[in-house]
Amino acid sequence: MEKKIPTWLSHTPLLVVDYSDIDAESGAGDAKFLSLGKATWNQEDCSAKVWRYSDENDKWQRGSEELPLWRVLDLAKFVVARICGIESGMEEEPVENQDTLFLKDYIKDNMSLYIPRIQKLKEILNYSESIAESNKKAPNIFSFATSELSQDAMFAYLIKWADPQNMDIDKEMCQLGQSFLKLLTSPEELIFNSVEVGRQWRNIDIWVEINNDTILIIEDKTNTSIHDNQLDRYRAIIEEEYKGKRNIQLFSYVKTGNEPKAVIEEIKKKGYKTINRAQILAVLNTYRGNNPIVLNYKDSLQALEDATNSYINFPIDKWNGDAWQGFYMEIEKHCNDIKWGYVPNPSGGFWGAWWHSNWPNNNKNLEMYLQFEEAKMCIKICYDGPESKTVIRNLCFEALMETAALSAPEIVRPDRLGAGTYMTIGVVNPEHLFGDNIINVQDILTKLSKYEEIVDTTIKNLETRL
Repeated sequence: MEKKIPTWLSHTPLLVVDYSDIDAESGAGDAKFLSLGKATWNQEDCSAKVWRYSDENDKWQRGSEELPLWRVLDLAKFVVARICGIESGMEEEPVENQDTLFLKDYIKDNMSLYIPRIQKLKEILNYSESIAESNKKAPNIFSFATSELSQDAMFAYLIKWADPQNMDIDKEMCQLGQSFLKLLTSPEELIFNSVEVGRQWRNIDIWVEINNDTILIIEDKTNTSIHDNQLDRYRAIIEEEYKGKRNIQLFSYVKTGNEPKAVIEEIKKKGYKTINRAQILAVLNTYRGNNPIVLNYKDSLQALEDATNSYINFPIDKWNGDAWQGFYMEIEKHCNDIKWGYVPNPSGGFWGAWWHSNWPNNNKNLEMYLQFEEAKMCIKICYDGPESKTVIRNLCFEALMETAALSAPEIVRPDRLGAGTYMTIGVVNPEHLFGDNIINVQDILTKLSKYEEIVDTTIKNLETRL
């Protein structure tokens, strides 16, 4: 098929099947492509489309069909049921005064076209079901190999497969390795002629020599983060070691756990390409082989991805630490100054987030800010000045309650008013912010914006009292 699928129309094809020969063998031939992509009616939806072309008029036909994916599946269920002579479960019924025998005879006459397709569909469904069942039952090595060293080994294993000499050994693994290495290196035009990989050289997690001119180093993290200026040190080592030897020097930071946006931005400023779990999963999901190590690793990453996104599908009393991290990662898309992390304390610690700090112009020793202590949202102060902390706390508490009474009566006194450097002076209980069902992120953001305004107003009012 010499023609290329149109990419300038309302439907944006993302995955394409050259269908011209298949359609011609079935007796038609005007359907040139099948595609899955962004829907005509909404680029946030996906649709399936049959692309028909008129050789006579030399143009794509307006009669090309486009359907949402669920309708495609429902239509397939309907068709397969008719071919098999059973009910689809969608309560189909004949149209009055129409020749229903025509459909029955047509299906019977063309059964040779349908049976191979149904059999292939059955194979796909059976394979999918068997993989799902085996994944539920089979032990996963990455349930035990949880350290960063184990992940180093996994990455080095994938990268070594990218060497083109492995193409004859296992084409799918070699292609997967190359896709993974391209994710790490960025340049789409990079062609791999040779790949050498090693681990733990001068504290660098993974080094990769590509062709004759490229060196890549990878800093690999699971649940820890950067420390001790290590990224700058590793850059200096590579620049010194490979000066005049390999002109292309690439630096990647891979984090499969969750990372605050503020940390990621800091890493990018150091000249490292950042790669997250979702990007790795996108590469692993292209793999169609049955390598058990790859499948185990993909399943372990997917389990963490699902746990992180579980805040979308469960009320907050069902959230674990991963869900709270996922929630904070959603909030930080909308609050530029938010930071989050694990806060240890004698009670066992919690996943917290803090943002929107403000100070009175006449007392820079006093800071007021908002903080999530998981389900409890707090208005807090930090005071490290010469005056009595209790006096300052009481002034802040009174000013906050006066401001909140006008527009946010759900802000209430905490169970206990402390007397340390960091003190909570107001709380919003979970039912007032999150509700008692699945959360609505936009509603929460609206309320947080209101609480930010209350902090600002309270600070302004304090300036006349301090």
